[in-house]
Amino acid sequence: MFRTAQLLVNPSVQFIIMRDHIRILGWCFIVYSAIIVLVGFGIGSIVMFGGAISGDHEAIFITSAVGAAIACFLIVISLPGMLAGIGLLKLRPWGRIVAIIVGVLHILSFPLGTALGVYTLWVLLNVETEALFRGQQQVAVAV
Repeated sequence: MFRTAQLLVNPSVQFIIMRDHIRILGWCFIVYSAIIVLVGFGIGSIVMFGGAISGDHEAIFITSAVGAAIACFLIVISLPGMLAGIGLLKLRPWGRIVAIIVGVLHILSFPLGTALGVYTLWVLLNVETEALFRGQQQVAVAV
């Protein structure tokens, strides 16, 4: 109870807390995107080598093409998330916008993407966060 009152009195503490949330969110984007890349490599290699088991040259060619396409698609899909994470870690204004867009799209990816998307919106649509990305340390309090 005493801690909540201290947070309301000292806005610089809220800036520090939100800066930490931005850093956590940046790393979450990077890790989530890395997981997507690993899944892409895994699924792509399983599909590619599935045709090799059959021994048929046509099956090897088709499954290799499909596996490579799946891997490339998932890698390309993960790039905006990586970019958003790096932008958030460096507190770049474009990183905030990219992260909001990617976060909204991640909401459709249940359950981890949904959690990441909701956390993204909660962190990046906060008044203190907007001020941090603008480089301000004071926020006008609306009464």
